[in-house]
Amino acid sequence: MPYVSLTNPQTNHFERVRKVIEGRNMNPGADTARLALSYRRALEDYHLDPGAVIGPRILTSQELRDIRQGEEALLLASGECLPRLHDMIREAGYCVLLSNADGVTIDYCVDHDHRNEFKRAGLHLGSCWSEGEEGTCGIAVTLLDKTPITVHKTDHFRATFTGLTCSAAPIFAPEGELIGVLDASAVLSPDSRDSQRLVNRLVQQSAIWIEDAYFLKTNMHCWILLAHHNRHFVEAQPEILIAVNGDGNVVAANRCAKARVPELAGLGGPLSRALPRHVSELFDIRAEQLFAMRPGQNLLSLRLAGNTYLYARVRTPLQRNVAKKHNLNPKNTNVASVLLDEDDIVERTRIVAALTQTHWTPELAATLLGISRATLYRRLASLNIRPPHRQ
Repeated sequence: MPYVSLTNPQTNHFERVRKVIEGRNMNPGADTARLALSYRRALEDYHLDPGAVIGPRILTSQELRDIRQGEEALLLASGECLPRLHDMIREAGYCVLLSNADGVTIDYCVDHDHRNEFKRAGLHLGSCWSEGEEGTCGIAVTLLDKTPITVHKTDHFRATFTGLTCSAAPIFAPEGELIGVLDASAVLSPDSRDSQRLVNRLVQQSAIWIEDAYFLKTNMHCWILLAHHNRHFVEAQPEILIAVNGDGNVVAANRCAKARVPELAGLGGPLSRALPRHVSELFDIRAEQLFAMRPGQNLLSLRLAGNTYLYARVRTPLQRNVAKKHNLNPKNTNVASVLLDEDDIVERTRIVAALTQTHWTPELAATLLGISRATLYRRLASLNIRPPHRQ
């Protein structure tokens, strides 16, 4: 089993854990209450040994393969976010882990030159970080409390991990279910906990990006409102996502949407039945206006209570899914007129965003997308993308 060399005697670490539980040892800046509860569970509920020097359990290749097959949607949603986060923190000696809701590492990014070093520390594909197995660590505490945390060095329950620093954040499905944890860990780091503040914030933001990507992929059959309270950020950084089905009912919303639109706060939860579900009840807009929107058209202004506004663009759904789910006849509805698969939907959205950003100038858009102008023209034709003034 992998292990990390101890930097502190095991007896000293056991005393440290005991003092935190008893409230006699306060690590400056630490979330001591959460740590103490986790320590107590590890000792009293799981009967773990804080002095243990073995690393986490590592799944076999077949066990990991079976688990990853069941986490396909999460893996697809996180595909671009993990390397993007790793690129931001790799030079500081961090790796990035993605765990499922059981604490199993299903994906990771690590600098190739330091791969073996991280593996010896247990920071590897298939490692198991549940509280029942490893006690207090970033992934375990986040899974239990569903709140971001930094577990820094001696905060860890196991003595073998007291050289590590871990910043973790939860990942939620649109319905509010915890589906995974994103974690950034380093084998070597400064002793000061303040050194982890920026990494912690980057992990939290990346977890939200994964959530939003998961939202888009699991609501491909819906019309999606991609919105922001500032109209200048709608194309590049929409933070509010709202899914509308073929009946005009709001069926899902991301975390930011629920925070900005109070009527959506209980969507997917126990209060969802009491909410106004039709889009016209939430915003000053008819569902038919959404269904008639085409990529590249002017932004929608959505009026909220108190005469505040959101600005949004609309992503149309997969026609075949909408027709099947709602028994719609494409010839007699306002559904998108092109049959697209999931990858095409993603590419179409990316191309339209680039064109809109460059005021529908193909030469500039092609450069922004990193493709030739001829390739862009071919994709415009195959995806049936037309400038607004020609629609």
